[in-house]
Amino acid sequence: MAEKKTSTKEKAKEKVEETVEEEKEETILEKYQKAGEVAKSVLQHVKEMAKPGVKGLDLCETADRLIEEAGMKTAFPLNVSVNNHCAHYTCPWEDDLVLKEGDVVKLDVGVHYEGFIADTAVTVAFDDIHTDLIKASREATETAVKVIRVGGYTGKLGDLIESIIEGYGFTTIKDLSGHMLLPYRVHGPKTIPNVAGRKGNLILQDEAFAIETFASTGAGESGQDRNKLFIVRLADGRFPLRTDAAKQIRRLLDKEYNRLPVSTRWIYKHVGVAKAKMGLRELKQVGALYQYHVLSDTAGSFVSQHEHTVYMTPEGPVRTT
Repeated sequence: MAEKKTSTKEKAKEKVEETVEEEKEETILEKYQKAGEVAKSVLQHVKEMAKPGVKGLDLCETADRLIEEAGMKTAFPLNVSVNNHCAHYTCPWEDDLVLKEGDVVKLDVGVHYEGFIADTAVTVAFDDIHTDLIKASREATETAVKVIRVGGYTGKLGDLIESIIEGYGFTTIKDLSGHMLLPYRVHGPKTIPNVAGRKGNLILQDEAFAIETFASTGAGESGQDRNKLFIVRLADGRFPLRTDAAKQIRRLLDKEYNRLPVSTRWIYKHVGVAKAKMGLRELKQVGALYQYHVLSDTAGSFVSQHEHTVYMTPEGPVRTT
């Protein structure tokens, strides 16, 4: 096929168009903000849905659908952690969880746009008994968002967070924390403690953090429930696998989900129930999965959670959720 020669004038025009296109390229902050807008919208929607009689599975699948319809991807599955559950409860395959009067429900949403993550959470209750519990975590998170600054240390935020929650008469969940966000990585190396007395990490410009606080009527501890594992992600490293089922799931978690946390429910849908169970069993046995067991405070206690994502600039934090 003959090649048409490009004139000098046309070359100049193309150069200008390329320059304009480069100038339109989204900044990292804009990508965080796009993810944040969707996360905020999805969280508000499922919050309004959450009422006594509603199935937890309906909330989870609604969040999945809304994120996909917005052209985004999940950074982790919607958490629907009820009462003393602190985190990591997403409804498994054919779950029968139904919200009821007296429940305290934590809804935690993760969305990413080209790997840039928005992580946000809210707590709802169906009575007035737990109003102060919810206020405690909300005020702790919102105050930390206002005061976080480049050049500060995350430990100072822990002092503030614990003092606010204890001021309401509750305990913090001591071993859970806010966390740095990195591209395609929900938990970066820096943390924001929920307790006082820790130096923490230096906060730098252009870093993103999920400020995440918990208030509890219990002991303030998050024990793992080894019988409840509904979220996994592919571990780093190479692991020899024997079955096609395990290999298929590994490819799925690597290519489709970018090694981010996923619901076992999604795996069941992709590869089928029998194959999913067999493949997950092998992946666990060889250590190829990072496992997010459901975390719970003492039996009979109630836990609230609030969370926002912030991007650090010299002028202060930009809240993206």
